Amino acid sequence: MREQFHSNILTPSVSLFEEATRARLAKLTSYFMAHGIADPALAAHKAIVAVGLKVRQQATIMAFSDTFYLLGVVLVVALVATLLLKKAGQLEGGGAH
Repeated sequence: MREQFHSNILTPSVSLFEEATRARLAKLTSYFMAHGIADPALAAHKAIVAVGLKVRQQATIMAFSDTFYLLGVVLVVALVATLLLKKAGQLEGGGAH
């Protein structure tokens, strides 16, 4: 769920209108063509898929980061709660041994 959220946040930054995205796609396309893919259209497709996978990977890492942040907050709250607990007093009254 958080992975999808972060993916939706990252995706607008990776647009064909961005010069950095076009440059990265051009580099990946030439990389794939230099490594055995003769068809430029297939190389361009593989470049787009590679960028999409990188966005997904980054979104997954950000989702894990959110999870660890939430875990940290829960642990701090639990620590504060345990510090505020009163110690159990000894039993009062004269009971049996």
